Amino acid sequence: MSSGAISIRQDHHICGAFDAAFASRDIYRFGLYIGMRAGKSGVRKIVVASDRREINRTHVHLAIGGLQGADCDVVFLGCVPYSMLNYACRALEIPHALMMTSAEAEDGTIGFRLILGQAPIPSFELKEMFEESRTADFEGAGGNGRLTEVDLRHGYLRWLMHGARPAGKPLSVYWDAGNGAASDIVTSLATMLPGRHVVVNQGNQPPLAARDVEASLVEMGEAVIAGGFDLGIAFSGDGTGLVMVDDHGQPIREWHRLRILSTRRGRQPIAGNGLLASRRKARSDIIKHALKVIQAISENGRAASALRLEADERPVVLGKGSVMPYVAGGTAQETAVRLERE
Repeated sequence: MSSGAISIRQDHHICGAFDAAFASRDIYRFGLYIGMRAGKSGVRKIVVASDRREINRTHVHLAIGGLQGADCDVVFLGCVPYSMLNYACRALEIPHALMMTSAEAEDGTIGFRLILGQAPIPSFELKEMFEESRTADFEGAGGNGRLTEVDLRHGYLRWLMHGARPAGKPLSVYWDAGNGAASDIVTSLATMLPGRHVVVNQGNQPPLAARDVEASLVEMGEAVIAGGFDLGIAFSGDGTGLVMVDDHGQPIREWHRLRILSTRRGRQPIAGNGLLASRRKARSDIIKHALKVIQAISENGRAASALRLEADERPVVLGKGSVMPYVAGGTAQETAVRLERE
């Protein structure tokens, strides 16, 4: 196996072609390695999940076997989005979590996200850990770990809706679950919201992997206009990414969403470090972030397109002088696009 076959496409994620980057033995040994690391922290418990792809749903049990081999008790959630994995850590008071997910990589690819001691492991460190696991000595592993399967969907849905239920004008929303890890949650969520909600790509087909973001925005924009929707929302394969369009089919970028959130009742305009904090909070659970955007548009009473245009008329400032609002020769919007991609 070559370390060069392991790809880093996102923060806190590694992936690669099965057999070329990760063989069955490697996945098992990585589970052993993680279990030993978790044991050193004094908490021999870990939450585990996978995305919706068959290759990950099948091979996650190799990692679980390794974790049990390292005397680690495993709480298995099944197929859930990454944000729900974070929720499970909080709800169950377990500081470690592992998700097998290909994210947006092509078919035949597997990948990993890892949380140790409540901290997501950065991509390069995660890659180094995997390489170490191939030659590590697992002396002392007793194989006494237990496996428990837990369904937290109802609790997670209640948490999502808490403080985010739209109370204004009911909206018409087009949801694209991408046949990914967020499919079940998004489908259930759509039935709980006021207004008209249509969910496409709910599952039972191969996930819509490696979708070009701009192409997805155009396709969803056309569907929103044709169906007369107020909003269009699509999620990535592991539920960590979000794209959104308004009622005119135009992209609602990250800085648009943060501006829209600042219009919520009783909220001050987001600026400076408050904008940075809101951005971090949004990325911690992108599904709840989408719900809060729906809530803000509903309560505002104006069309999403009007709120988007209003956001375009204002400069974007991140931090107290730590990030410049403009690039040389560029507009505030161009700067924000660059920052969003970073």
